Amino acid sequence: MATGNIREKRTKSGISYQVTVEGGYDELTGKRIRAYKTVKGSKKEAKSVMHKMITEMEQGITTKRTDKTIGQWMDEWVDSYLSNVEETTRVGYKSKIRCYIKPAIGDILIQALRAEHVQGMVNEMIAKGLSPKNIRDTFNNVNAAMKLAVKIRLIPYNPCEGVSLPKRKRYKAEVYSPKMMYSLLDEAKGTDMYLPILILLTVGLRRGELLALRWEDIDFKKNILKVRRNMVRGEKGFIIKAPKTESGIRDIHLGDDVMKELELAKKEYTKDMLSYGVGFQNLGFVIRQEDGSPLKPDSMTRKWTRFLESRGLPRIRLHDLRHSNATALIQAGVNPRVVQQRLGHSDVNITLNTYTHVLPEMDEEAAAKLDSIVLHRA
Repeated sequence: MATGNIREKRTKSGISYQVTVEGGYDELTGKRIRAYKTVKGSKKEAKSVMHKMITEMEQGITTKRTDKTIGQWMDEWVDSYLSNVEETTRVGYKSKIRCYIKPAIGDILIQALRAEHVQGMVNEMIAKGLSPKNIRDTFNNVNAAMKLAVKIRLIPYNPCEGVSLPKRKRYKAEVYSPKMMYSLLDEAKGTDMYLPILILLTVGLRRGELLALRWEDIDFKKNILKVRRNMVRGEKGFIIKAPKTESGIRDIHLGDDVMKELELAKKEYTKDMLSYGVGFQNLGFVIRQEDGSPLKPDSMTRKWTRFLESRGLPRIRLHDLRHSNATALIQAGVNPRVVQQRLGHSDVNITLNTYTHVLPEMDEEAAAKLDSIVLHRA
């Protein structure tokens, strides 16, 4: 018979209750079966949770015996129970299962998995210096699979309960000021990095959107770039598909100077196609390899890193050029909703909270405006 107890916990954020429920002994390990849950509410609510956990444990103790390991169950979870998720999402799950979950806990029988095993996996990832986001995402995969295992009576309770996770750290982007953006383009002039950097800085595309861009997506008469596709990682390599959300499909107006550079690049494309001969892959990609074939996202990132190193420039993420684009637009006084539309965000708050940053000159400008308003009234 399962029993439970409640322990009050007082912290700076308030009072919570640690609910612990114990059942019989595990027939595989000989250890006591325990489940934990933290309740942020009243003691009455904690008691209600405890009674529910006791009932679930007593019902779950009668689960059928299975010899499945965690590795086998995680594969089954992805292949059989997540058939409706996006291919790119499934690829991400499988990558975490292969790289982190199986090496740490993959050989443990599903009915023998305990919180200390999952905690050990998390601690090992922390020790390797992996990001809090990566660790949390990996844990969430295990947690989701274990919740399902409880639901279909493979295990009596979720062994992920009570596992301590690292706090998520918000990435602080390195943002180029307009002056630095100009210097970067000047450094790239005459190299095969000039066009991709120019597009990323002036249009703010995502890496996958840039690499999926074709000449048919550019309207040279109306100065419009149409975002209709995105290059993403699939199960058998990279694939090109429609943007994930409706807001990702958009038309972006370009300035005359950018259009002139694109016209020159289009002529260069035709010239290369004629000089290369029958081996040229006439697929219409704006950013391409010498033979016209598409450039893969990982290759683009490596080219960017090599470019920075060869010029002695500070190493920042390629995606930070998108941050720089958004910040420059805000600094120029462009309406945030226009910036939102250009970036392909579904919510303007995403634009303001994620892709805009305070540059020193923006703060100086704010101070000067306050001076004129407060101290120099007419």
